Amino acid sequence: MTLLGPVWVAAPHPDDEALGCGALLAALTAAGREVWALLLTDGGFSHPGSREFPRDRLAAERAAEWRAGLGVLGVPPERTAALNLPDGALAACDPAEVERLVRAAFVSAPPATLLLPWRRDPHPDHRAAWEPLTAACPPGARVLGYAVWLAERGAVADWPAPTEARAWTWAVGEHRAAKARAVAAHATQLGRVTDDPGGFTLAPEMVRRALEGPELYFEEMMG
Repeated sequence: MTLLGPVWVAAPHPDDEALGCGALLAALTAAGREVWALLLTDGGFSHPGSREFPRDRLAAERAAEWRAGLGVLGVPPERTAALNLPDGALAACDPAEVERLVRAAFVSAPPATLLLPWRRDPHPDHRAAWEPLTAACPPGARVLGYAVWLAERGAVADWPAPTEARAWTWAVGEHRAAKARAVAAHATQLGRVTDDPGGFTLAPEMVRRALEGPELYFEEMMG
């Protein structure tokens, strides 16, 4: 799978890119590809009951985790951009405004390749991201949807039909250690927040599957 740069990876939440395509990102940067990262939401809704981590603090912590994880994968801070849209409410945002913000971010280095969550990856924010992101992509750019929650939560209809998209796999292989460090950077999602029992924590089996791979990508077939 040859991907031309600049390559942009878009994540609705901090950690999506590490879980879904961390090994591919590590391979691309190791090969000298120019990789950029775009974060759509502030990530601040994962632990709404925490007093130690109120939303503003949690959002700041998650942004720092995101950049730290990307750094492990070879993406420097100067090649990152964050839109700070509301976590958990991306579908309520005006798609035209989201598209405008994405276009403004892409001006830095118009993508030849865009990686983003598959259009029916089973999270509302992931699904809401597809249309504005792909609409903001330059003509001719290659678009690949990566899987985050598809294996854990996806219904049969969420997976692409054989005539809808071509499936690609990427073996985690030699980049497993880097991917593991990138995932581990997201400590707030791995048990660091202890005063909100109802808050979100990545399940160990989900992390294990992400690290074992292979990573899944879907490229829609053109008319």
